[in-house]
Amino acid sequence: MKLNERSVAHYATCNSPPDKTGFLWKKGERNPSYHRRWCVLKGNMLFYFEERESREPVGVIVMEGCTVELCDSESEEFAFAVRFDCARARVYKLAADTQVAMESWVKALSRATFDYMRLLVRELERQLEEAQQLSQQSKNKPKKHMTQGGGGGGGGGGRLKPVLSGPPTLQGPQVPPSVSPEEGFLSLGVPGKENGVSWNKPAGLVNGEGGVSGQVWETEGQGDSARPPPIPPRRKTPGGSLESPVSPETGCFSKLHDWYGREVAELRVEWLQSQ
Repeated sequence: MKLNERSVAHYATCNSPPDKTGFLWKKGERNPSYHRRWCVLKGNMLFYFEERESREPVGVIVMEGCTVELCDSESEEFAFAVRFDCARARVYKLAADTQVAMESWVKALSRATFDYMRLLVRELERQLEEAQQLSQQSKNKPKKHMTQGGGGGGGGGGRLKPVLSGPPTLQGPQVPPSVSPEEGFLSLGVPGKENGVSWNKPAGLVNGEGGVSGQVWETEGQGDSARPPPIPPRRKTPGGSLESPVSPETGCFSKLHDWYGREVAELRVEWLQSQ
């Protein structure tokens, strides 16, 4: 193989990032002793220099068609060899300082060939093709849309439509005209039974007669532990009137609303007059 020495030397010392650098012990071809060399691996070329600061390499090993394997050495413990398939090809024997360094160099030199790069590219192309096929299958797969109704126990999986409504209104219990508001609250506002316990008061308590000390509450097989605490008697204003002591004649909600809104109405009139 013929190489341009100037081009190879420039490639060895240019600013292109190397794949691996470090010191190795290299056995000479004529002198069987090992010499310490600064080695630089770039692509499929292993350059070795006399010193780290040397401007030109002493030699280069083209890592094509070779095999990197461990070998025995009398003077070096962590030795390995670079062998080529040709019968007359030279065998390069190298050695590292430690076991970790030797394994790292053997791994890097074994991958510094176009054959390895070709296999790596084929493997990456195969993985890319599989990923594209999976992506295409996921796109072609029909999607299941959730529809409202018929879901049964799906926990409300259908789409919920928003319901627009006005502001909430307060509705009290419906009281017959012949019954006072207080009596209607006590008799109609409380359910008959809740959790097996009767919460209805007798007529004596509704009319304000009798007390709560002797009242027995009805239960359905709950025992003494199911008896609720007695309801305290409703506090009444003097004279039996439901009007507010602060704002008289405000027994119903409309009067109370007008009474509290009177100040707002006066401020509104003053503001309109000032405009």
